[in-house]
Amino acid sequence: MTRIRVALARAAAWIRTHRFALRSSAVAIAVFLVAFFFTQWWDFTLPSLGRADFQAVFLANGQTYFGRYYDRVGAYVKIEDVYYLQDVPGADASQPSGTKLVRRGKELHAPGSRMLVPRSAILFVEDLSDSSPIAQFMKQDRR
Repeated sequence: MTRIRVALARAAAWIRTHRFALRSSAVAIAVFLVAFFFTQWWDFTLPSLGRADFQAVFLANGQTYFGRYYDRVGAYVKIEDVYYLQDVPGADASQPSGTKLVRRGKELHAPGSRMLVPRSAILFVEDLSDSSPIAQFMKQDRR
């Protein structure tokens, strides 16, 4: 029993002498955990003034997405109301193939209306003018 009492007394003395360091460490860990969970659930988009309603996002793999582009804090950017171009074969061999604009979400796996794209995959982003046929179609389709 005396060994346990001595050990408890030493532990209590150590805690009294290191109380400030322990409290500071506990506060730092709590702040870190709150910040971590806050950034995981909150969408930190950066405001951009004077940009168009829709943008074209050109990726390194050759794919182009159209939609509302949002710059975010971190490794990914966000695109909402996403559309992409899809090749459509002609009805028969004599007719040429065409291209149609498809709203993302109508695929078999039914993805959501937004997508996150790694910054490293983006070549460049362009604003679509209001007179663009793609922008006009996207405005009409949204209604």
